[in-house]
Amino acid sequence: MPTFCQILPPTEVNLQRCADALRAGEVIGVPTETVYGLAGNALCESTVRKIFEVKGRPFIDPLIVHFHSIEDADAHVVLNDRARDLAARFWPGALTLVLPKKASIPDVVTAGLPSVAIRVPGHPVFRELLRQIKFPLAAPSANPFGYVSPTLATHVHATLGGRISAVLDGGACQHGVESTIVDLRDPAVPRILRPGPISADALEIETADTMPTSSDGSAQAAPGMLTQHYSPNAAITLFEHGTQPEAARPGDALLYNTKPQGNKLGADIYWLSESGAPKDVAHNLFMLIQKLDNAGYTQLFVERALERGIGIAVNDRLRRAAAKRT
Repeated sequence: MPTFCQILPPTEVNLQRCADALRAGEVIGVPTETVYGLAGNALCESTVRKIFEVKGRPFIDPLIVHFHSIEDADAHVVLNDRARDLAARFWPGALTLVLPKKASIPDVVTAGLPSVAIRVPGHPVFRELLRQIKFPLAAPSANPFGYVSPTLATHVHATLGGRISAVLDGGACQHGVESTIVDLRDPAVPRILRPGPISADALEIETADTMPTSSDGSAQAAPGMLTQHYSPNAAITLFEHGTQPEAARPGDALLYNTKPQGNKLGADIYWLSESGAPKDVAHNLFMLIQKLDNAGYTQLFVERALERGIGIAVNDRLRRAAAKRT
């Protein structure tokens, strides 16, 4: 394993350096518009296994494969008409589709399932890297398995810096939460498996009242479905939007969507957005949770977001982050 990791600005020289590392079978940190990814050649089984090893990720949890274009994806998955329609509307962007895979995708990528999650990302640095290397990249979040997702290059360096050689710095991630995942294995019955920046309304897909979860040892249809995930070292307790936590004590951290009026609880107050705009709440969520975790808080009380739009994704991440560790 590498013992020295560099954060690299996205210059032409550094992009070439990272492309060469990926061609050589290395895994590196890369920026996306959702969260930072731990990227490696999706068509090389040994490289994919290295991704799982670096993260400490169980092989039951499949990876998302990133392509430069839908034309590139067509060689590796079976695209149906509904997938082509959604791709035309939302790619490049924060939408992942689960589709039947072709033999070129190693089974280790998909937890042995005959389907694979794919995406065409929108981040310009990631897109240029994909253009240069000419092969797809498997890229789960660039963090130890189960920990808070990284939205800055420094987050990746802090948690995986001793295990990878480089993080390509593309700035703060635009959305701050992972992509929306839609199951199109049966295009007549599309299902949202993970909420994200693209809402069910925008996708014109009906969604269940609760997102699917799984905590057993079976293969997952898509990433982000385990009951406990996205968790800091500190314990998280959630409280309803627009209310106050009942059990907060001095020395705890209270995290609101927007700046609250007064502080009668004696705890330390933080907020995710000056205006309370849902996109700002999502953008800052993981960033601030990591900051508070690194500051040494042991108890975080976090206000739920409004249950609409990207707030549904925020609440999904918070619910899993607050789940008790087993």
